Parts: sequence; C-alpha cells; structure tokens
Amino acid sequence: MKMRKLFAGIAAAATLFGGLALGATTANAVETPQLPYQPLAAGQVDNQGKVTADATFKFTADDADQWGINNNRKIEAYKLADYYQYVDVDGNAVFGVQTADAAKDGVSKALKVALADVTADANDPYAGKVPTNADTLAWALQYGYLDQSANKPWTTTDGSNPTTASTTRKFADTLNSNLNDETAPVALGDPTELSYVHGQGNLKAVANDPKSFTADLPAGIYLFLDVTSYPSGHIKDGTENDAATNGKVVVNSAPIILASGHLTADGTTNPVNYLYPLGDLDAGDNTVAFKNHVTPINKTVDDSDKTVSTGQTVRYTLKSTLPLTTGYDPTTYVYKLTDYPGAGQTVYLDGIKDANGHTVANSEDGSDNAAAYDVKVYDTNADGSLKDEDPNTDGVQPLKTLAAGTDFDLTTTSTDDAATAGVDESKIIAGVTDKTTNFTLDFSKLIQSADYNKTPLWGKTVVVTYVAKITGVQGDVPNTVEVNDNNTKAEHGTKLTLGRFMFTKTDAQGLSNADINGATFYIEPDASVTGNKAVALNNPDWSNQALVAKYDKNNDGQASDEEINHVADPWTGAGINESDSRDYKRQNGIVTFSGLADGTYTVTETKAPAGYLGDAISVQFNVTIEGGKAVSFKGIDKWGLAPTVNETQDAQGNKVEITDYKVKNVKNITELPKTGAAGIIMFTVIGALLAGAAGLVFTKSRATKRALRHV
Repeated sequence: MKMRKLFAGIAAAATLFGGLALGATTANAVETPQLPYQPLAAGQVDNQGKVTADATFKFTADDADQWGINNNRKIEAYKLADYYQYVDVDGNAVFGVQTADAAKDGVSKALKVALADVTADANDPYAGKVPTNADTLAWALQYGYLDQSANKPWTTTDGSNPTTASTTRKFADTLNSNLNDETAPVALGDPTELSYVHGQGNLKAVANDPKSFTADLPAGIYLFLDVTSYPSGHIKDGTENDAATNGKVVVNSAPIILASGHLTADGTTNPVNYLYPLGDLDAGDNTVAFKNHVTPINKTVDDSDKTVSTGQTVRYTLKSTLPLTTGYDPTTYVYKLTDYPGAGQTVYLDGIKDANGHTVANSEDGSDNAAAYDVKVYDTNADGSLKDEDPNTDGVQPLKTLAAGTDFDLTTTSTDDAATAGVDESKIIAGVTDKTTNFTLDFSKLIQSADYNKTPLWGKTVVVTYVAKITGVQGDVPNTVEVNDNNTKAEHGTKLTLGRFMFTKTDAQGLSNADINGATFYIEPDASVTGNKAVALNNPDWSNQALVAKYDKNNDGQASDEEINHVADPWTGAGINESDSRDYKRQNGIVTFSGLADGTYTVTETKAPAGYLGDAISVQFNVTIEGGKAVSFKGIDKWGLAPTVNETQDAQGNKVEITDYKVKNVKNITELPKTGAAGIIMFTVIGALLAGAAGLVFTKSRATKRALRHV
C-alpha cells in the first residue's frame, strides 16, 4: 500500500475527534533508504521504521474544576496505532500508520460496529467492509471513514448538513464498552496510566494555566479513557448557607481518540498533506480536550437572614445543570436530586392550603410562598442569571416546565394512608436528623426523551422550588440537597436558626418567689420598626387534648385562657406567642420565648400573677433578637416596670447576649418605680380612680383579641 495515497485520502477527514488531522509531513528526499529519515533523528525511529520518539500531549479542560479535587483525574492511554517511516515510490520519506499489535483485535471489532452504516468510498476495494487481510485502522483512515467531531455534544460529524452521526465517536465508545465488557472484554493491550499525584505523577502542570497538564507518550494514535473514581461517592460539597458556592460533581470524560502530530503541505504544484508525527503544542497539536462536565448543585432559601420563627413558611430553591450524556448509555444514565429536610420542619410538596384550597403562608416578607412545588428548566444569560423566555409575561419564564410522571419521577419516604380526604400525605415529609426522610426527583425520563438532545436541554439549569413549614422551637434547622450525576454525588445545604430568649419576673423588691409565677406575656413583631424581619409565632393550641380534658368546663372542645391554670400548666413560649412566668430549673418567675426569627418584638404582659396589679399597670417592652439571641431590651410601659438595656459588644465586635433581663410586678401603686422629680405621688389618686375602668376596657379588648384569633 502506498503511504502517499493513504495519507492523501485521509488528510481532510481523519481529524479524530477534536484532535489533529493525520497525513504525511514534508520530508527531505533521500538518496538511499536509510533510517531514520528527516525530520526525525537517530534514536527516534527503530530499525523497522517505527517512530519511538515521544510526543508531548496536552490535556486540558474548559474549567479547572474538571480536574477534580487536588487535580486527581486519572487517565488511561491505550495505543491504537504506531507511526512508521517509509520511502515512497518517489524516494520521499513519509509516515504511515500501523495498528498496534496488542490492539488489532479490539480495533477491528470496534470498527465493524462504528462503520456498519458507512457509505463506501468508490475506490475502496473492500466496499466499506472492515478488511481481514489489511491493516484495519490504516484502511479506515485512508478512505476517510473516521471523521472529526470537535463540537459539543461530540456526537455528529462537524459541518454535516443534515447532521450525521459521528463514526469516530461511535468508534471510541465501542472501544470503551468492549474493553469493559464484563462477560467478554476485548483487550487493547496495557494502558499507560497518567495522573498528577500532587505533582509527583507523570502529568505535569502547565505554568499559568490551571486548566491544563502535559504528559509525554510515544507518538501515535491513542484512545484516552478517564478512569477517575471517587470511593466516597462525593466530590465537592458546597458551603452551607453560601449561595455563591455550589456542590460540584465532576463526571468522567467521554472516551477520546487523538493522534499526535500535524499536517503540512509538500509545496508541489499538486500539494499533498504530510504528517509530522511529534506535533507542536504551541501550534495546538496533541491537545486532548476533556469531554466531561461539571454538574453544580445549589440550595437557597427565601429567608434573608437565615433565622426563622416557629410556624414560619419558607421556600427552598434547588438548582443544578442537566448533564451531557455523550459517551454514556442514556438508558442507564443516572441523574437525580434528593432533598433531605432536617429536623424542625415539614415539607409540603402540594403546598400549604386551608380547607378552601387557598394557600396559607407566614413568610418573612409577607409574600405568598406556600404554593405547590414546581420543576422548571431555564437557559442562562452570560452572567449566569436565568434567561427570560418571554419578557412580555410577568416573572422569568422558563424554557420548559417539567411534569411528574412524564419528565421525571417523584418518590418520597412518606406514605399516603388516605386518612384525610383530598390530602396526599406521601407529599408531606417531616424532617429528621438522620436523613431517613427525603424526596427524590429522578430525571431518567427526561434524559431519554427526544426533546433532551433536540432542544437541547443538556447544559440548561433545572430549578426546583418547594415550601416547608418550620416546626422546631429551638436550635438549628438544616436542609440538604444531593445531586447524583451518574452515581457521583455532591451536596449543598442551608441552615436556619430559631432564636430564643428568657427574662425573669420579680416583685417590687426584685425578688422572685413562688407567688410571682402565673403571669402571662404575649409576643408579636413590632410593627413600628421599618424593615423589621420578625415573624409572628403561632397561637397556643387551645384544642390540645390533654388541656381540653382537664379544663374544658363549657364543653366547647377547647380550653380557653380563662379556664387554664397558668401556674399548674404554664405556657412555655416554645413556638407559640404566649408564655407564663414559671418555676424553671428551681428558679421562679422565669419567662421564655423560643422559635423566634431575628428582628424586634413587642412583649406585653396580659395577665399579672395572683395578688399583683395588672391590666393598666402592666409590663411592656421591646426585645431585639440577632443571631438567635437577645441583644437589647427597651422598656416601653409608662410605669418603668421594664428597664432599657442597650446592646454591647465583645472584644471581637460581636454583640453580647443579654441573659439577666428582669421586669417587675407590683402589688399596689405605691410600689411603682419613681420616674423623675415629681415622682408618682401626683397621679396616685388618678391612677386609683381609673384603674378599675381601664382594667375593664383592657380586659374586654384582650378577650376580643383572643376571640378573633380563635376564628
């Protein structure tokens, strides 16, 4: 076989998957056929003409993250063919291709699959059928049966119209699948393993280019396989509560076939491309561009300061990128999002609704965030923001809204026992601490759909939103999402904090005896503070069965405030808007409120302890919660029963929690704190006269207020 004819035939077509074309390079004519011929020198060619010199390959990625943690990618290089130096019929030194001995069987079998539907070249004596009496790879190259597919998704011949499936892609995939066939693997010889190993391996870092590494291999044609494995199953997790970070999955690259060297014309009147087998990195030769992708996972929540109140509704948003599956079997490709709500919250995938089907929200900013979950696909703008597909419609419109059962399958760890009509309890997931409750979106149906590659949808952003209700009363409420991209995983999550504070009820002398217990306080967001992020707590559960059985004297199914013994069964303020002074850890007069978002609240005494003045002469103060702790108090009752304590900072500039705040009750008006030169004597009589009337009005107002809350 004449090598000039071989390479002339493959010059235009045999780029081999984003690499470099194959052919013959300019070489000086020689008088005698002695090896090596120029441009190679002694030691670069053996006595059979095989090129033994190393070519430097550059392995590069679009994103440095594609190299994985600590640049831990591992690559196996299988040599498919060697270059040989010849003298052609004109006496010129040229290069040819011969399939490597160890790879002959594997190459032949893979070519039969890859070229099964190829259109035969008119000059091919084998009519497009893989020969049994000739070098199969040289034959495929000579007649242009292997193409170039350098552009995503790397599945079609570059420039083909209509698009034609890439034979080189099919060749690479078949080599890989045959090699890994568990029943009858087809050998390709021993590979050379390439790795960085913290700078100690045979991959070398490229200066000022964190996306690239180089390695030296004998010149030739190679199959490069990304064999990186992650025994832990996780690659890189995002930083909790940091929306700017992502968990990241780096999926292994699709198989790559690349030939070292480059083509150059011989300068004659009828130019023929010749191959220089070693190539030139500066000219872009020998460059292996990874065909893999980085899949991010990101989780955010609509609460701005990440502190929440018990009963608050929050909406979570999950974002990831739909994978490119080139090089993998789409029928077995795995892409899932699994959400793990932590303890202290309940997820309502169908939304939170009242008996009439209307959503019921209690969000930080007052917006309705309690609708059912949704799953949408968006394209992105250059800055990474979601692209609006219909600017004339309110909101950012998606590229596609996905439907459960059609585009994805939803599974949860909950079951529907049909106990409540019209409620699918399988879509209500109570959070736990050990990740045993969760829900999963499996996108296999979408990946296998015709629309996935036609639109295409790969590379687009999938966005999932859903509502949860905060049920915890103290501590942190974590929430984690995991992406599983072809069995490699990463996580990202949020953590919400429930605030808590306590204060002490004393008598006029500052003592907290048993008789100070039983006072009731009501807490609500301070409406006078602009931009206040405090969120209202739930009302007490008046239908609590234990209390109903014990105190429901009028048989209305509820234990009213007036019926409950606030000393024997005090409200604790745990996630509700009322709390009583009580014996707590052997200390009397303790009042606690927990389950609070950051913000400013007003606390009002609604019932004094037995034997103490209340109603018109009652405690009222504002408390500011920051970072889940009380950092300042402001007394706002006119009697001076509640003092003002301003915030302070520690040496690091952090606001100090106030843990010893005290408020007073008095048994008569003469015990009221004096507030200035005139003191309290001037209005003692007026106060005594008005106390009864004011108390009556306040009592009725409070009763009305409670009645309205029960509606």
